[in-house]
Amino acid sequence: MRKALIIIVVLAIVVLAVAFVGQRLFTRPAKEPGPAALGEFTSHEGQEIAAVGIVVPVRWAKLSFPTSGQLEQLAIAAGDSVSAGQVVARLEKQGLELDIQLAQSELQAQEASLARLQEGGSAAEIAAVEASYEAAVAAYEKLEAGPSAEEIAIAEADLKKAERALQRAQAAYDAVSSLPNIGARPESSQLESATIDYQRARAVYELAIAGPDKAALKQAESQVASAKAQLEALHAGAQPSEMQAAQASVARAKANLARAQLALEQAVLRAPFDGTVTSVDAEPGEMLSPGGTVLTLADLGQLQAETTDLDEWTTANVTLNQTVDLLVPALNNRGLRGRLVSVAAEPTISASGAVFYKALIALDGQESDLRWGMTVRIKFGVVPVILGR
Repeated sequence: MRKALIIIVVLAIVVLAVAFVGQRLFTRPAKEPGPAALGEFTSHEGQEIAAVGIVVPVRWAKLSFPTSGQLEQLAIAAGDSVSAGQVVARLEKQGLELDIQLAQSELQAQEASLARLQEGGSAAEIAAVEASYEAAVAAYEKLEAGPSAEEIAIAEADLKKAERALQRAQAAYDAVSSLPNIGARPESSQLESATIDYQRARAVYELAIAGPDKAALKQAESQVASAKAQLEALHAGAQPSEMQAAQASVARAKANLARAQLALEQAVLRAPFDGTVTSVDAEPGEMLSPGGTVLTLADLGQLQAETTDLDEWTTANVTLNQTVDLLVPALNNRGLRGRLVSVAAEPTISASGAVFYKALIALDGQESDLRWGMTVRIKFGVVPVILGR
């Protein structure tokens, strides 16, 4: 009995051991993955390079004025055909023409001043300045010498004459002052007039005997020096600094005139090339800001395809001037042929960080019913794509 129990226990242990080992064998992976060796990636050849784009004109532009102003004339309408150089719009120009007139007047004045400096003083100018100098010297010398004896004697005589007249007027006034008041008397006004004459004569006499006034003498001396400097400057001609300043003024006036003429020229908007006006964005009388679009002009006879759908891989696998096939869904998937003429050097990066490049495809032919803005499906061909070696 004991032997049988031992056998049962041993068998139970063997069964448990086999069950445990079997579970490990059935659940063990065939092989743990390790680092992939370089060159173990598979390659997928024959991948098609394709993109989506739109039809755009080869030449088109939004035309605007470089300056602000009121739109005076709009010479075109949407749909009109224009030629290169044709006037399509004008700004109000009255104020600009006035600016030119003012600038021309300023230039003429500055050129005249420069010419006078270059030619020096004329004979008449020199004679006039010489006369002014001589008059200033004479006035100074007379003031410095003071009144002559004869002038003092005359002043003294005038004072005595005025004094006697005052005495007579005073006596006449005193004689009638005691009489009854019968109204205004002429003696009163005579006395007042005689008093004034006496005071004037006395002031002249006192000035004559007092000698020259220092302030007046100083002023006369300054006038002599100024007239002399002006005369010497005329004889010597213009100084280099004066000539340079005058030349700078002429140059500045010329620049102002050129700026005013340019502003008037820029107030006229001309077509830069032959084309069709596709839209008009302004009206006569409207105030325009610099760069504000007035109209859109396009050469609709020369269309091309544009795509911004080339990612990094696509751009790396296309070449300039390669043949490109295009399909136009709006024209029943009509097929077109073209060639890749440009790929942007600078990418456009989306908000998610994806990189795209703009590309242009020149069309081999121009379809009459192909229009600006139509969608095109672009096929650059099939190229091998090697993902690894």
